[in-house]
Amino acid sequence: MARFETTSELLAGILEGQVPRQVRLFAAQGLLPIPREDLFRLQVMLSTDPDDELAEVSKSSVAEVEAESIVDWLKNYDLEPMVLDLVIRLREEETIWVEVARHAEVSDETIRILAKNGPAMVQDIVITNQVRIFGCLEILDDLRNNTRVTESVLRRVQEFEHEFIEKAIAAEEAIAAGEAPTIEDALESLRLIGAHIPELERLPYLGSDEDAGVRDAVGKLGGKQSTFARLVNMSIKDKVMCALKGSRDERAILINSRNRLVVRGVLGSPKLSDSEVEVFAGLRTVDSEVLRVIYRNPRWMRRYQVVWQLVSNPKTPVDLGMRLINRLNVRDLKRISTSRNINPVIRRTAVSFAERRR
Repeated sequence: MARFETTSELLAGILEGQVPRQVRLFAAQGLLPIPREDLFRLQVMLSTDPDDELAEVSKSSVAEVEAESIVDWLKNYDLEPMVLDLVIRLREEETIWVEVARHAEVSDETIRILAKNGPAMVQDIVITNQVRIFGCLEILDDLRNNTRVTESVLRRVQEFEHEFIEKAIAAEEAIAAGEAPTIEDALESLRLIGAHIPELERLPYLGSDEDAGVRDAVGKLGGKQSTFARLVNMSIKDKVMCALKGSRDERAILINSRNRLVVRGVLGSPKLSDSEVEVFAGLRTVDSEVLRVIYRNPRWMRRYQVVWQLVSNPKTPVDLGMRLINRLNVRDLKRISTSRNINPVIRRTAVSFAERRR
């Protein structure tokens, strides 16, 4: 057996399999005479050991530790991102998840798991860390998709999205005028003053980040697909920035995104034309949020073609269609009244309006 001069050397030897199996089993059982904080770390790491017995013994040992002891350990010791990620997979108590969410070394991937699955207090910690969210916008969707998300957190998610788009548009306009740094420059400035913007190794994440709307839109391009395939694998932040300053073709793809921030980036782009909005209003591939954003813009709603596209689009929510139908002319009311793709409520209303105007 190799000789180990320090506790850290012994820990490394155990994790790397350089000690007899019985010693590793003692570690999994919590029987090694080493400091408690080192023993916790060792047991957490051994829970992923390829040796099934060692892994199960380690999991059982970690499960038996009092939550208060783990919270104290999380508060007072420097821990690797992987250890923090494993802790929330082994223990689901709110007090433990709260401390992991607050830990300076927690990775973006682990924060995303907490955002998607955490209770109210954990959600509050995540949404409050705006520097973290700024560096990983995917967290906003994770919070929104949490089955236990609170109304307060949802409201703050929406506020962040709105403010982010406004600031991003202002930044792009300032950049065009040569007055401001890029967002990446701003992030670098934050790093220089010590802000924690994690760029750590990827850890397992519970879920998929695939944006089906963008993927499907790119898939329909035929020969042009390779030109825009990069959009599929972009991060949310990169998609938002592309939506704001990209080409007309890129906006036509990104408007199909299932991420609200990307969609708002497209509709907030300084380059967006009224003719594009008319097309978007009639798309059956977009999320209903796109149609609601268009409806809320007074300038766009002054265009008759936008109104027509919204009313005749089967994806338009019924409440919006009902508010707009009285703005159609008789010819278009008749077209709506005979269309089998339109909601029956809107169709009947169109018949009624058409008869009255005759």
